[in-house]
Amino acid sequence: MMGATKRLALLIAAAACLAGTGRAYYHFVHYASRFAPFTPIPEKFDLNALPNRTVYFFVSAQAPTQLAPNDTFAGVLSQISLAARTWNDVSTSELRVAFGGLFSAEAPRATPAIEVVFDELAPGVLAMGAPVLRADLTAGASGSFVPITRSLMVLRRDLSDRPSFTDGFFLTAVHELGHTLGLQHALTSSVMSTDVTRASTRAKPLGADDVAAISLLYPARGYAARVGGIAGRVTMSTGEGAALASVVAVNPGGEAVSALTHPDGTYRIEGLSPGQYYVYVHPLPPSPQPDLGPAAIVLPVDQLNRAFPAGDLFETLFYPGTKNPEQALTIFVNAGMAAEGINFTVRRRGALQLHGVTTYSFPGSVAVKPAFLNINGPRLFLLASSEGMGLTSGGAPLPTLSVTVLGGAAAVAQTRAYSQDPRFLQVDFGFNPLSGPGPRHLVFSYNSDLYVLPSGLNAVNRQPPLVSSVTSELDVTGNRLAVVTGTNLGPDTRILFDGVQAAVRSAEEGRVVVVPPPAAGGHRANVIALASDGQSSLFLQGRTPPTFAYEPGDAPGVLLSQSALAAGAESMVEITGINTSFSEDTRVGFGSSDVVVRRTWVLSPTRLLANVAVAPSAAAGSTLVSVVTGLQVSSQPFGFQVQPANSQLPVISSQLVNPANGQPGVFPGGLALLQGSNFSSNPAELNLTLNGTRLSVQPMAPGQLLFQIPATFPTGPAVLRLQSGTEQSYPVVVAIDLPPPVIAGLGVGTAPLPGTTRPVRVGEVVTLVVNSLAEPGAVIAPGRVRVTVGGVEIQASAVSPAPQPGYSLVQFTVTPSVAPGPQVPLSLSIDGRASQPFMVTVQAA
Repeated sequence: MMGATKRLALLIAAAACLAGTGRAYYHFVHYASRFAPFTPIPEKFDLNALPNRTVYFFVSAQAPTQLAPNDTFAGVLSQISLAARTWNDVSTSELRVAFGGLFSAEAPRATPAIEVVFDELAPGVLAMGAPVLRADLTAGASGSFVPITRSLMVLRRDLSDRPSFTDGFFLTAVHELGHTLGLQHALTSSVMSTDVTRASTRAKPLGADDVAAISLLYPARGYAARVGGIAGRVTMSTGEGAALASVVAVNPGGEAVSALTHPDGTYRIEGLSPGQYYVYVHPLPPSPQPDLGPAAIVLPVDQLNRAFPAGDLFETLFYPGTKNPEQALTIFVNAGMAAEGINFTVRRRGALQLHGVTTYSFPGSVAVKPAFLNINGPRLFLLASSEGMGLTSGGAPLPTLSVTVLGGAAAVAQTRAYSQDPRFLQVDFGFNPLSGPGPRHLVFSYNSDLYVLPSGLNAVNRQPPLVSSVTSELDVTGNRLAVVTGTNLGPDTRILFDGVQAAVRSAEEGRVVVVPPPAAGGHRANVIALASDGQSSLFLQGRTPPTFAYEPGDAPGVLLSQSALAAGAESMVEITGINTSFSEDTRVGFGSSDVVVRRTWVLSPTRLLANVAVAPSAAAGSTLVSVVTGLQVSSQPFGFQVQPANSQLPVISSQLVNPANGQPGVFPGGLALLQGSNFSSNPAELNLTLNGTRLSVQPMAPGQLLFQIPATFPTGPAVLRLQSGTEQSYPVVVAIDLPPPVIAGLGVGTAPLPGTTRPVRVGEVVTLVVNSLAEPGAVIAPGRVRVTVGGVEIQASAVSPAPQPGYSLVQFTVTPSVAPGPQVPLSLSIDGRASQPFMVTVQAA
C-alpha cells in the first residue's frame, strides 16, 4: 500500500484535471464547456448516499510518532473532533459531520467518508486535505454535481513542534477538513484562507465566507431565501473577461464574502446577509506551489480536462471603479435577491508587489495573530508584514505607503518601522470613544496599488482571559470538579480541556467551576479559556497553558455483546465498560464507513446500547472498535467482524416511520411502519415483539410491516425483534417518542390561553400554545423548535412552560418572506416530531 502522502499527491495531481470554480468562494467544480454561459458543477458528498446525511470521519489508529510535551493522542483526537464539530454545527448547511471511530488501513470501506492519517509531509507543510476519489457525474435537485466518495486529510507524523492544543493546530485541522468537504482557498481572511492572512481564532473559527461556502454546497431548507447576492462581470480594459479574479463584498460589521470570476469574467457572490456592502476586485496572489494555480488553487477545466488559465494581473479597484476607498459606493443586498450589474473594468499591471499581508498584536508578551486591539488598553498598535515585499526600508515605512481603515470605524494615527525589528511595519490607531468591538478591514496603498485585508484588525474592549490556576475539589456528592481562576473569566467564558468543552457548574468574575471531561487515569489536560469576543487565554500564555492532572487509574476497556454482523444487517449491540464514564457525549465507532452507529442510549457510566448497521455492499473483514467519552479513549483492534450477507436472515431497521406523515417518530397508540428484508409476507408466520410484548402486524409493500404501538406503552428506548418462520432477526432498539406536538392556540404577549386564536401580522412576535412539546419539566433550547408558516421555516426565539400543566409557550417572529393571506398553514416541529397544520390568517405589516 503506497504511503498516504504519496497517494494524496497523486490524487491531487489528478484532481487538477477535474476541478474548477463554483458559484462563489472556490469549490471544487467542473465546467461542461469552454464556452459561456459557464454553469459550475461542484464536487461534493452526495447526501443521499450518506447515512442520515452524515459524512463520518475516521482517524488512523497509528498515532503520531512524536508529540510535544503535555500533548497526547487523546488530546490530538479531541482537537480533530472539535474541528469537525465546527463544520457540523453550521445550521444553514444540511451536511452533518460526525466521528466514525479509529480505523486501521485493512478495514473494509466503500461508503463515502473522510480519513485522517498521520504521515511524512514535505518540509514546511503542516497538513494536506482534499477529495481523492469521485464517482461519475450525478443529477441532483439543485443541479448536476460530481460525488466525492473519499476524502483524505494528512497531518504530520511528528507533531513535536505543533502541539495539538495550540490555535495553529486547531485552525489547520478546521481548514483541511474544509478541503475534504469540498472547499478550496478563499481570499477573505476566513478559515479557508491560507495561514498567512487567516483572521480566525479557536473561539471564532469560521468567517462569513466559510459559512456561505459550506451552506451553498449543502444548503439547508430555506437558506436561499434568507441570504442575497451580488453579480456582475470583470473585464479587462481591452474588452475580454478577467478569469479567476477575486471579487469580495465586505460590510462594516466585519463580514467578508468572496467569489472568483468564471473564464468569461462573470461572477456571482452568494450567501450575503442583507445589508450594505463595499465591493472590490483584486487579482489572485502567486502560488507557493508550482503545480497549483494562483493562491494555491486548482485551475478549472472543461469537459475534456483542459485547464482554464488564470487571467492577467490587474489593478485592484473598488466599485464603481475607484482606487480611493472614500469614493467607493456601497451596494444594498436584499434577502432572496441578487444585486445585478456590479461590473468592473480593470487595467493590466506587472508583477504583484503588495500581497499576503499578515498582522500581529501584543496583548501581552506573546505575538498574537490575527491582531486584536483592546480599545481601552495602552497598546493601540499592530505590526504588519507582507509576503510580496517589505513594508519598510531604511528604518522607515516605504515611501507613499499608507494604511487606512475601510468605513472609518477607526483611524490610523501613524505608521513607522517597529523599533524592536524594523522589518515590521507598526501601525498606531486611534479609536472614537463610541467605537464598538468587532473586525475592521484594512486598506494598504503603495504607488497607486491597493491591497485589502478583511478583518485585519479586531477591536475588543477588554484583555484576553488569563487562567492563573486550575485546582481540583469535590462537590457535596463526591463528584470531581475543577476550579478555574484567573482574570477576564465569567459567565460567557468557555473552558476547554484539550479539545473538549467542560460543563460549567458556576461562573463569576475571575472564577469558573466546571466538571472535567472524562479522561484516562493520570492524563494531564491543557486548560484553555475562550472569550465570546474571539480571544483566548493562549493570547497571553502561548504554548504553556496550565494543566489539570487527573488522578491515577486503570485504563478503560469495553466488552461487546455482538462482535459480528452480516452485510446489510442491523443489530442492537450492548457495550459494557470497564473503568469508563459513558455519557450522552459518548461516541462509538466501528472503524469502517460501511459500519454505522445509528444511535446510542447511555444507561449508566458503564453500560450503553447502540444500533449498529452494516452497509449491504460492505466487504467481509475485521474492523477496529473505539469508544470515546471526552478525553477517555478505549479501542479494540479487530474487535468487530463484517460477515458475508445472509439471505436467510430477517433484517429489520431501527428507524421506524410514522405512516401518517412519512417522518420518523412513533408514539404510544400510533401506527408504525417497519422496513426490512428477508421476511415472510404471511402474518401467520411473523412474530413481532416490543420489549417482549407480541404485536399484531400487517404486511404492506414488500419489506414493510405495519403495526400499532400499545396506547399504554412507555416512551423511551424499547427492543424490537422479528421472527419469520424459524428465522430470528437481530434485535434493534427503537425510540418510542411522545405524541406529536399539538398547537392549541396562539396570540401575543407571554401567556395566551389554549383555544385562543387571532390573525398574525408580518414582523410580529407571536406566541404559540403547544401541547406535548416535551416531557414535563424538560428544558427546551429554542434551536430545537422550528415553526413553518406558509412554507417558510422560522426558528423559535424562546420556549417556556405555560401556566397550564402539559403545555408550552413557543415564541417566533413572522418574517417578511411569509406571504399574507387567509387560511395559511402553520405547523411546528421538534426533533423530527411535527404537528398537524394550524390554519391562521396572515396580515401584511
